[in-house]
Amino acid sequence: MPIHRHDSLIDQKTARVFVVDGDAAVRDSLVTLLALNGHEVAGFATGGECLAAMDAGGNGSAEDVDCVVCEAELPDISGLELFRAFRAKHPETRFALLTSRNDQGAAAAARVCGIEAVFQKPLVSRRLRAFVQRI
Repeated sequence: MPIHRHDSLIDQKTARVFVVDGDAAVRDSLVTLLALNGHEVAGFATGGECLAAMDAGGNGSAEDVDCVVCEAELPDISGLELFRAFRAKHPETRFALLTSRNDQGAAAAARVCGIEAVFQKPLVSRRLRAFVQRI
């Protein structure tokens, strides 16, 4: 998956981000939003695609990724399963989960597992930008 980056006028640290969402419109919007804020972003439709990129090595590999922004319910695996697989090999990578459900119990459980942020859809873009910027 190609890495997208837009040279933003904002003076900020650049993060490398994987966006994983089965909905192409949501995924593309998030990739664009983060790229326009100066971050290097790769988008994936499934957890399997993301894990393959993680295992592939080279440019855009997990060693280079600062943050993963992932939908809770992917077409092939859950966001929590992706988090666990990613975290097993790259414990330093920060993780944010996106969900369309207003389930505070699930959000709390995700945080207990080590997911740093849970965002409810529809997403407030400034909150996501602030999370990635703190990296």
